[in-house]
Amino acid sequence: MRVVKTARGARIVEGDVTLSEILAAPGPTHTLFDVLAACVAALAPGPRCAVLGFAGGGMIAPLRAMGHGHPLLAVDLSRDGEKVFRRLSRDWAGTVQLAQADAAQWLRRQRQPFDLIVEDLSVPSPAGTVKPYVSFDTLPSLIRARLRPRGVVVTNLLPLPGTSWAALLARVALPHRRAVVVKLDEYENRFVLAGRALPTAAEASLRVRRALRGIGSYQEKLIRLRTLYRE
Repeated sequence: MRVVKTARGARIVEGDVTLSEILAAPGPTHTLFDVLAACVAALAPGPRCAVLGFAGGGMIAPLRAMGHGHPLLAVDLSRDGEKVFRRLSRDWAGTVQLAQADAAQWLRRQRQPFDLIVEDLSVPSPAGTVKPYVSFDTLPSLIRARLRPRGVVVTNLLPLPGTSWAALLARVALPHRRAVVVKLDEYENRFVLAGRALPTAAEASLRVRRALRGIGSYQEKLIRLRTLYRE
């Protein structure tokens, strides 16, 4: 992992993948982090929010620019990215608490359910940056168990060599009654939005695009949402 200074802050890079775009002030990054933030701001039904996989908090600047001021409880195996985040963002980021721990173990210890959980884990591999297997074999059901009845989970997915997108999306959505997938024109990532009270893909699209438009993010016109699963 290396830190690259930019005109507006810093970028945390692993290989050729940007793990976080950290800004020195709230605003759009014009990257996938804006879309991740918009999904949270548009769909989070309450104030108790968890972030699994913090890196450098790339979604915090757009999220706060969108008016989402709820405290965030985050977990990551490393605090290296947090050091850069605190240096650039501490004056305006609001309450962001980071625990250095394994995400699944940390989530199991939580006794109060969450209104929203962001799953943004990734690991390096010979094939590049990928999702850890825990994102498919453990976390989907564990996250569902830690959500309030109207809670929402936002999962940032990456392709897994040897596995189809259909299989990956199904594994993440399976524990939930409703799911919507967000496809990004400029990135290979796909976001899965899931939860019992999730709105239709059309309504979710309106809300997410409105949040992006509100901060002037270029990503507003570069996303597509469709229904993945609806009971």
